[in-house]
Amino acid sequence: MRARLKDDDGITLIELLVASILSIIVLTAAGGVLISLLSTPPMVTGRVQAAGAGQLAVRSIETGVRNSSDFRLTSPTGNDQLLVARTAQKGSSITWLCTAWYYSASDGSISYTTSATAIPAVPTATDLASWTTLDTSVSPKSGTGIFTASGEVVTVAYTIAVPNQAIPQTMMSSVASRAGSTGSPACY
Repeated sequence: MRARLKDDDGITLIELLVASILSIIVLTAAGGVLISLLSTPPMVTGRVQAAGAGQLAVRSIETGVRNSSDFRLTSPTGNDQLLVARTAQKGSSITWLCTAWYYSASDGSISYTTSATAIPAVPTATDLASWTTLDTSVSPKSGTGIFTASGEVVTVAYTIAVPNQAIPQTMMSSVASRAGSTGSPACY
């Protein structure tokens, strides 16, 4: 038998196994971080898009009601809601337009239109097809509608489904009308 040399610099099987296990642990942790980094941007993008669409819809309603002389909230069919306001427009002199927002419970959308004449009390599908869609995947925060009215105040409260996320985006706001101004057109 040959005697082992003192300057033998090889590694043992135990050392090789320990190094392999440590390498696997480090690579697993790094892979988990990488996967997390790759899945975060689509989640953030979905949340940002939902919040942006919600803010656009809420801001439209706030501006329209705040600049209105009067408004009317109705439920034309089922749980659908129609909010119509006679709204002052920007300019050197006050001009009035009829502004309306329609919440469709069946497809969860909020649509918007303006008109120089009265808005129909029950818009047809053809009418609604020409309206601008402000938000989709909408459902009431509570109750059956997204709008509530009390006196001269309109409250908007709804949630927006965010793709691939369990928690929806919530939108809420209350705004008061500057009631009392007169003029034409009659909007409802």
